[in-house]
Amino acid sequence: MIDLKRLRHLTALVQHGNFHRAAEALHLTQPALTRSIQALEAHVGAPLLTRHRTGVEPTELGRLLLRHAGALEGQVRDLDRELRLAKGLDLGELRVGVGPWGGSVLVGPVVGRLNALHPGLQLKLVLAPWQELPERARAREVDVVLGELREIEQLPDFECAPLSPHQVCVVARAGHPLTRQPSLRTADLFDWPLAGPNLPETALQALAALAAAAGVPPERLHPGLLGVTCDSSGILSQVLQESDALSFMPRFMAEDDLSSGRLATLAVPGLTQSVRFGAAWLRGRTLGGAGEKFVALLHAHDAALRAASSAPQSSP
Repeated sequence: MIDLKRLRHLTALVQHGNFHRAAEALHLTQPALTRSIQALEAHVGAPLLTRHRTGVEPTELGRLLLRHAGALEGQVRDLDRELRLAKGLDLGELRVGVGPWGGSVLVGPVVGRLNALHPGLQLKLVLAPWQELPERARAREVDVVLGELREIEQLPDFECAPLSPHQVCVVARAGHPLTRQPSLRTADLFDWPLAGPNLPETALQALAALAAAAGVPPERLHPGLLGVTCDSSGILSQVLQESDALSFMPRFMAEDDLSSGRLATLAVPGLTQSVRFGAAWLRGRTLGGAGEKFVALLHAHDAALRAASSAPQSSP
């Protein structure tokens, strides 16, 4: 039987390109790594590497072995995760990948409540650009991801638990000139800089379509549509407070600043855009008790946000 440890040594050697760098990464001596590779080649009965002056590269047999090594490594990580999940909510671990725009606003109360219910559960939050989260889940760095679902729900290898759609409102600093305008049209919004997160192409197209439907000529639009691009909802709020920029976002993302009077919403008739957040995880992977509890608490939190947004809002 092939030693999995030696397969890891072969993988590291090919990744790093030479014995010296690979040995350092593996915390081995170079002779020990050489003996491990020689033992693996002896077991297979053929060379796995072509050695040259600048380093090494795998032979055809070596590439075959590396493909299987990657699959085996994934299976080992999945087994390790299943063992952690089997320990239950009081001894297990849950790793949540979070997008820094809406996901970071949603996740705090949910993780706090999960921790209060199960203080023995080890919770790890990984904040990363939303575009990176699917790959982090595939690499088994996170168990579940939380963020806007527009892109990830199109991926066939993911299952999603969508939350309620949240209507988007237009947010500006308190005292913005548009807050004193008696009636607003959608076209008025495009007279001012727009700020928001890195948007997928479909969202940019929807924003351009909104402008076109409002009769805004293309030459009035910023070349990239957004004058300020920022994935952090906290930083974005500060940008709005110190400028005349506007941003489209669900109300819950700016609730604290709206309640304090630092920001205000603009009443724009006919604005019906909405955004959907949710949890997602690799299809076929067991979510486990911790993951299922996280999703249940997330739905409960979302329902509370929906109820709050439906209640009459006082003017700031």
